[in-house]
Amino acid sequence: MFQIGRSSEAPIDCVVMDTAPGDKILDSIITQSTISRFACRIACDRDVPYRSRVFAAGFDPTRNIFLGEKATKWRDEGIEIDGLTTNGILIMHPKGKFFGGKADPGIWREVSVCGSVYALRESRSAPQKGALVRRRAYYPIRP
Repeated sequence: MFQIGRSSEAPIDCVVMDTAPGDKILDSIITQSTISRFACRIACDRDVPYRSRVFAAGFDPTRNIFLGEKATKWRDEGIEIDGLTTNGILIMHPKGKFFGGKADPGIWREVSVCGSVYALRESRSAPQKGALVRRRAYYPIRP
């Protein structure tokens, strides 16, 4: 399992930083990041069929799943809590052949904490989730 985010704390395996749009150079420090401190986790199987799964949110230093106070949360079928990160974890599957630069952009989707896929919200920090596109299958995640 790999954890990705803007935090440089120990649980983060890959630190992602904000960039200036286009080729602009910023003279000031970015105070509002569009990348969550604990943005997402990627779980990869080491055995056939070698699946990789993306899950929003991440683990805090005590290895508990963490969502910010402004994050959208809901009870999924009355059993477990699911949610979206404050800034959203967006994925896009290109159309066509990915290798060789012959792919066209696909549709952007958002991934929940439990790995379900949703249509985009009205804005990245909107309090309501988008329409369900694909419900995740149950995969236990171990920190």
